[in-house]
Amino acid sequence: MKQHRRYMSNILKIPFNKIRQGGNYKELLDAIERGFNRFGIDFYLVGATARDVWMRGVHGVTPKRATSDLDFAIMLKDSEQFGELKKYLIEVEGFLPYKENAFVLIWKDRTQVDLIPFGDLEKEGIVTVEGTGFTSMNVEGVREVFEEASSEIQIDDNTQFKVCTLSGIVVLKLIAWDDRPEVRGDDIDDIADILRHYFRFNSEAIWEKHFDLFVDDAGLDEIASQYLGREIGKIVIKNSKLKFRILDIFERGISDTKSNGLDELLAKKLDNTIEFCRSLISHIICGIKDTSGNNV
Repeated sequence: MKQHRRYMSNILKIPFNKIRQGGNYKELLDAIERGFNRFGIDFYLVGATARDVWMRGVHGVTPKRATSDLDFAIMLKDSEQFGELKKYLIEVEGFLPYKENAFVLIWKDRTQVDLIPFGDLEKEGIVTVEGTGFTSMNVEGVREVFEEASSEIQIDDNTQFKVCTLSGIVVLKLIAWDDRPEVRGDDIDDIADILRHYFRFNSEAIWEKHFDLFVDDAGLDEIASQYLGREIGKIVIKNSKLKFRILDIFERGISDTKSNGLDELLAKKLDNTIEFCRSLISHIICGIKDTSGNNV
């Protein structure tokens, strides 16, 4: 949106109907924009809608899992600013509160909008706000993705904002799944969908700048996975705790003794073997270490 135009000169322009089929989101996005602008809040689009921007909007691929939610990561100075923003959006713009989750608002057409605060109000990666129901959230990695893995897009004629890249989506969804694997299985669906298409989406960059990945025994999916790992490495390089967390999740995915089941879940989602998915995970790990070094 308008206050973000300084970030990039090459802005992707995407018709909204290429991202979402059905529904009129212009009124919702305009209302959200007014709220963020009123309080000078910097933000970016995350979650499955960000996935849809790249998969459906840029590459013309329909994701296997549909969603109607909109997720925004918002940079705030304190929890009071979050309360002020919510009050404005409810009282002026017509959003409805959601008593079971303080981070959720409901738009007039019942679209769920998730607000994910990060910034100075974090305490060891946790944000706590006033409200009812779910009031504390782990936002580990959200700041790093904002700084290293967000790009600017323009939707239709005048709606413009930053959106999480696919590598950033993998980081955030991996953490969300690891925090609550019993209820976050959809995150692995999305990661599998990204892995399924990642070489085709990035073939030009891989051929031009990562030609060293083309070794005799590496398939295209493995090459793409190691490239993804290098992109993830750029995100975590400045935060050793975050880097350790991401590597630990992936390494447990190929462990026989400390397994988190990631290899089995990916095999199911990709309709492939556990051995194949362990190879993909191993290449992601190698890619992270290629970029950020081997010392955790």
